[in-house]
Amino acid sequence: MAAGDSYATAGDYGSHVDKTATDDDVDLAFQLNAVSRFIDRRVRRRDGFNKTAAAEARIYDGNGKSLLWLPDDIATVTGLIVKTDLNGDYDYVDANETLTINTHFWPGPYNADKGSEPKPYEWLELRPDNSVVTSWPLQRRALEVTAVFGWPEVPTAIKELTIALTRYLRDIQESGMTFALNAIDTAVSESRQMSFFLRDIEKMYARPPSF
Repeated sequence: MAAGDSYATAGDYGSHVDKTATDDDVDLAFQLNAVSRFIDRRVRRRDGFNKTAAAEARIYDGNGKSLLWLPDDIATVTGLIVKTDLNGDYDYVDANETLTINTHFWPGPYNADKGSEPKPYEWLELRPDNSVVTSWPLQRRALEVTAVFGWPEVPTAIKELTIALTRYLRDIQESGMTFALNAIDTAVSESRQMSFFLRDIEKMYARPPSF
């Protein structure tokens, strides 16, 4: 799935709740997308659990340290290019400013792409023995990272939460009550079950508040 897509389709929803009618699939797709973006906000992940369709360049500030947490997730190291501004001219085209993975820096967490649920890379760590740079420059716009951003794939728990929340909201509508999709927080807080489900997801997948 590409960035901005829903974490579940109308077909996914139908197979989970035994829904065969498709006459309201347009509305359902809109609701699934609204819930997906709600989840993104709650876990503080800009690209959510999808990934960009292609590698793109993004600019980040440095921190004067050897380890730099990024505000965006990197879905894969394939196509990853890191350039750093070594001379403070706010471009990344001078000699030695393009760094090589595993030679000049490591992406982390280590082994993020391993296991039953691959996770994204969240930081860049300079190798202590590299001969180019010992710390990420302490300046604005210190580096340019070209990568496929987001998550390797949508976690099963996120897909299940998307369907569960959407069904809960649709049940509210069918009971005769109305709510705005921008007030999903309020609707969720009124359900003990949904609140606990969302809290557990946040524990597993939310980024630290500082990011």
